[in-house]
Amino acid sequence: MRDLVLEDDPILRKRCQPFDFDNPQEDPQKLAAELVEAMYKYEGLGLSACQIGVDLKVFTMIYEDKPIVCFNPRITDYSVETTYMREGCLSFPGLWFSVQRHYGVSVTFANVDGGNMSASFIQLAAKVFQHEYDHMLGKLYLEYASAYMIKNARRKQKLWNRKRKNNGSKSS
Repeated sequence: MRDLVLEDDPILRKRCQPFDFDNPQEDPQKLAAELVEAMYKYEGLGLSACQIGVDLKVFTMIYEDKPIVCFNPRITDYSVETTYMREGCLSFPGLWFSVQRHYGVSVTFANVDGGNMSASFIQLAAKVFQHEYDHMLGKLYLEYASAYMIKNARRKQKLWNRKRKNNGSKSS
């Protein structure tokens, strides 16, 4: 399994290449399985191919307690209503802050066999889809936050990382 790409990797800020089912850049079944495995390993709700160093428009996300894999996703419609929710990213461990996103989205994507799918998501699933879709565009969730919010979140991230390194135990 490929390693998780962290925040300073340029692939995260690059628009991903479309997946070509006629001349696949990677085996779609293997890539889908690898994405799902990595998402569970890193305990995420979603994971984009670029986050494991693969420059393709593919991501996985949990929907109704099961993983779905979306090839060449597109958002075709956004709800007018928006919602704020704390958001993190596996490529930015421990960096959490509130992000405003659309409450619902209508989407299209190809499944692992290249079949065209359409779906609508609301609440958390809509938020995850939007976050992962942004990865396809080279857009990061940091772009939704003010410098002040990011500064506060970075301070908390340092504490989180320190606690994680110490396994939560306080040294005397």
